[in-house]
Amino acid sequence: MSQPALRFIHASDLHLERPLGGVAEVPENLREIFLEAPFLAAEQVFETALSEGADALLLAGDVVDFDRVGPRAVVFLNEQFQRLADHHIEVYWACGHIDPSDSWPASIELPENVHVFSVGQVESFEHRRDGEVVARIQGISRSQGDSISDDGFHRDANGLFTVGVAYGTTASPGTEGDRVHYMALGGQHHRQTVDQSPGIAHYSGSPQGRTPQEAGPRGCTLVNVDDAGNVKTRFVATDQIRWLSETVEITAGTDHEALERQLVERTEKLRAKHSNCDLLVSWQVIGHGTLLYHIRPGGVSDLITDKLRERFGKQSPALWTVAIECDEPLEVPADWYDQETIRGDLLRQFQQLENEPDMPLQLTNFLPEDLLEDPLAELAVVEKEDRGVLLLAASKLGIDLMDGDDL
Repeated sequence: MSQPALRFIHASDLHLERPLGGVAEVPENLREIFLEAPFLAAEQVFETALSEGADALLLAGDVVDFDRVGPRAVVFLNEQFQRLADHHIEVYWACGHIDPSDSWPASIELPENVHVFSVGQVESFEHRRDGEVVARIQGISRSQGDSISDDGFHRDANGLFTVGVAYGTTASPGTEGDRVHYMALGGQHHRQTVDQSPGIAHYSGSPQGRTPQEAGPRGCTLVNVDDAGNVKTRFVATDQIRWLSETVEITAGTDHEALERQLVERTEKLRAKHSNCDLLVSWQVIGHGTLLYHIRPGGVSDLITDKLRERFGKQSPALWTVAIECDEPLEVPADWYDQETIRGDLLRQFQQLENEPDMPLQLTNFLPEDLLEDPLAELAVVEKEDRGVLLLAASKLGIDLMDGDDL
């Protein structure tokens, strides 16, 4: 059965209350955008709804924690909602974990185009265009402490295209979209389609990455429905500053100058590829060679990091190197372990600690007595899951400091 073509913008996890973080230092020229990026990215979501001529904006939860961000977010959202209202674009908001349905200030009335779904049961709206019902929008807001059941979602009995909006669902994996034509989900910061038949279920992800763990382009999803009910989705980038995680491979003959040249070349390519936003890049070095044990905090990687930051970090748009790291196992000549040297003794001790995982690391024994009761003494307690990382870092530090060869 033919039906009107439709166009929606699906967004979630705006988290207006959360600035960027996860780095030891923020360059002065990027401090403002670290704070403003969530609002700027959210503004691009609303701008996309306008520029694409969308019928509606679907907000699938975790828009803002009003207790943490204050009145600014209320003013911002009200202005953006009104912009959409002026262009007859409806907003359907399923509240999530941080934005319960009763969190909007009672003293400020939401524009009439904003529909906040109730908690407890799925609520249904008839979406109209020029007075004609063209789709059915169903949704439910999350109640604190409860998961969201999809039992109340169902396709329209008269064949109208049916959209569901929710902050996650308890449906079994692969069945999240079975009850509607398109399920707009929130609660995950990474974009992901989890069901494609008979209905589509999709997480749009967050419009702005906050930490190095949220690498890659971030944005919202444009949902196009043709007159036969076929759905096509398209990612629309909205992030104002982008985290990237890049891998660089070296060989046994690579020295620090060659690595630096390789990173400069890759950096220039990244700036050309992502030319519309600032970049925050974490580099992971893999491969073989003695250079691997010089890539550590305080080692050659810090020297290269400083050079990259000086060369590219102050440009516009900027590319800021967050860190250059290497998690590859220690790679040293086998005969070093047999040498009767301090270095040989050190390697044998690390080898024993690695081969005997139950052997305790009593780092508190190295603390001065006046620090034993200090809260910082907890840092000397090595948890089992951190043991391998600590041993790798310590072994690289030891070998790096004892190595007399040129880098």
